[in-house]
Amino acid sequence: MTSEVKPSTPPDSSTDAAPGFPARLLGLSGIAFAVLLVFGWFLSGGDTPDYTAANDVWIDWAENNQTRSGIGAFLTLLAGFAFLHFAGTIRNVFGSAEITVRGSAQLASAGFAGAITGIVGITMAIVMIGAATSVGVDADPMVSRAVGTASAGPYLVATMGFATLLGASGLLTLQTRVFARWTGIVALLGAIAFLIVSMTLLAGTGEDSMFGYGYLPGILALVIWAIATSTAMYRRLYKASDAQFDR
Repeated sequence: MTSEVKPSTPPDSSTDAAPGFPARLLGLSGIAFAVLLVFGWFLSGGDTPDYTAANDVWIDWAENNQTRSGIGAFLTLLAGFAFLHFAGTIRNVFGSAEITVRGSAQLASAGFAGAITGIVGITMAIVMIGAATSVGVDADPMVSRAVGTASAGPYLVATMGFATLLGASGLLTLQTRVFARWTGIVALLGAIAFLIVSMTLLAGTGEDSMFGYGYLPGILALVIWAIATSTAMYRRLYKASDAQFDR
C-alpha cells in the first residue's frame, strides 16, 4: 500500500503578517531623533570661547554650561540610539527602489554610511563638550581649552557624514519619489549647508568663522527631513497594517 504524497502548497501572500507594533514604532524613530537632537544640541555649550581667550573666560564657560552640557550630552546619546534605528529603516525604504533606478544601490549605501558617520561625529563632539564642562568652576582652563577646541574635529566629521546622507537621500527622493518631492529639496539644501561648514578649516577652527553659520540651517534641514520621512514611513506601515486586518 502506497501513500500519496501531496504537493506542497505555496504560501499565500495574502496571509502575510501585518506590520507589528515594533515595526510601526521604528517608523517614528526619526521623529524621536529630531526632537532629542534639537534639545541636546541647543543645551550643549558648543559655542566655545576663542582658543586665545583668557583662562577666566574658559572657566566661566565651563561653569555656565556645566549642567546644560551634561544634559545635552545625555539627550544626544539618546538621539543617536534612535537615529541608528531610523537609518536602518531609511536604508530599507530606499533599498526597495534599487531595481527601478540605475545607481540607486550605490546612493543608498553611501547615504547609510553617511548617516553612521554623521551621528557618531556629532555625538562625540557634544559628549566632549559635556566632558570639558563637567566640573564647572573647578575646571582646569587648559584642559577645557584643549577638549573644547578639539570638539571641532568631530563636528566637522559630522558635517561630512550628514552632507552625504542628505545629498544621497535628496537625489534618491527626486528620482524615485519614494518620499514627497519637497523633502528631497530640503535634503539637498541641508547637504549644501553642511558642505559649507567644512570650509571653516580655511579660516581656522580656533576662532569664529562665517562658514560656521551653515551648521544651523544644516541641522534644521536634517531635523525637518527626518520628521517628514519618519511620518511618511509610519503612515505607510499603519495603512499596511489596516489593509491586512481588513482582509
